[in-house]
Amino acid sequence: MSRDRLSLSTSFDKRALGLLVLVILFIPLSAGCIGLLLHGSNVVTPHIVPIENAVAPAPPIYIFPFENTIITLGMPVNGSVYAGAKASDKEVTVYGNVSERDWITPSYLAMINDPSQEEFYQNLLIRFRQIRDKYQLSDDEYLELIAVFVQSIKYETIGENPAKFPIETFAEKSGDCDDKSLLLAGLLSHEGYQTALLSFPEESHMAVGISCPGMQYKDTGYVYLETTNLSFVGVRPDELVGGIILHSEPLVIPIGTGTKIYGKCDQTSYIHGMYITSEKKVDEITSQVQNMKNELQSLASTHNINQYNLLVPQYNNLLQKRNRFAEIHNYILDHQYDRKGTFEWVKTHSIDL
Repeated sequence: MSRDRLSLSTSFDKRALGLLVLVILFIPLSAGCIGLLLHGSNVVTPHIVPIENAVAPAPPIYIFPFENTIITLGMPVNGSVYAGAKASDKEVTVYGNVSERDWITPSYLAMINDPSQEEFYQNLLIRFRQIRDKYQLSDDEYLELIAVFVQSIKYETIGENPAKFPIETFAEKSGDCDDKSLLLAGLLSHEGYQTALLSFPEESHMAVGISCPGMQYKDTGYVYLETTNLSFVGVRPDELVGGIILHSEPLVIPIGTGTKIYGKCDQTSYIHGMYITSEKKVDEITSQVQNMKNELQSLASTHNINQYNLLVPQYNNLLQKRNRFAEIHNYILDHQYDRKGTFEWVKTHSIDL
């Protein structure tokens, strides 16, 4: 993700009266081109200027797993809007002494809610709703469908590259944490979910927040939803690409006015708990297996056949138990696109462990 830092050029305009100093900062946000000055604000927010008669890119086609099926989704994009987003300066202009919160929030909101992208959102959501209706998805599953789609987009970051507008990320089939988070937050907010961006300037990371009753990440009011790879709603990664661990309090940027909530955090918490437990059990039993293996080798070398034969069944039982925990761990790891099926599978396979 591009780093949100006040790091570029500063200029001063000294007026004749009162020695008024005007500070202008050009900030390379994960944002787009310069737009209109917000009313009553000192921040010039991103804005798309469509380029008429621009050639549209080839319609992207996405193929990704969801629950027990494979989803295929494709859609052409408006060439004029895409070209305008692509050609934007990706800078935010700040006048005067403005806090980080005061320029980050309106800039990200402008990138998501730029009116030129409204047609893009509506056309894409028509396709998602068709999938929802075909498979009779609940509101929770529908949110998961859209999340898995965005998570399945190729993660790609190139140095200090500025963020893309959602239409760019979709058309180019790749993006980094802020690119993918802006796209997901835009889609979910348009479908009426209580959604937020969770911005971590200190770690140069961004995720999405979703309202889930009784649970929240830190004191944000939302649970954490990672967008860079497949993961369950409410599960924060232990570390990010490059070994980065999230420590800071995120800046919370509510998106839209939706009222829909996610109601399966109890299940994703259970799955994640079993994932952690199974990993610990595999490590613990592996140590026991190695100790017992050494003991068996010692008994064999001393020809203590009776004791050896008594110990072999215990050794085999440990191996079997370790394999079962490993199976649970690997199943969860390999099925993070299927909360519903994984929850049922893990419950069934962990009953007698």
